[in-house]
Amino acid sequence: MSREAGRPHVTMRIRPSDLCRTPPVGATENRFIAQLGSVGLGSSSYVVAPRESQTPEWIVLDYATGEHERVWRRSRKHTGGVLAYRLVEDDSSSGYVSVA
Repeated sequence: MSREAGRPHVTMRIRPSDLCRTPPVGATENRFIAQLGSVGLGSSSYVVAPRESQTPEWIVLDYATGEHERVWRRSRKHTGGVLAYRLVEDDSSSGYVSVA
């Protein structure tokens, strides 16, 4: 996809089953918690992931059907051990969410 060209190499890909509706407990030096914010969807989701040498700048949620995806970009420093990401692209909902 052409939009992939603008993304840095540190991108984490996740599946819907990786998402949590409430903030999980579990940030350690080996794992981090990411808050995936979405103003248009009216809620946030969370994901716990292994801490690699670099924290991902982008998190991409892949859907199994139709090659649709939702993309978040890291937005600010962490608070309370949770890294904040904001939704920047969503082609999974046929235009329901538009991002500025």
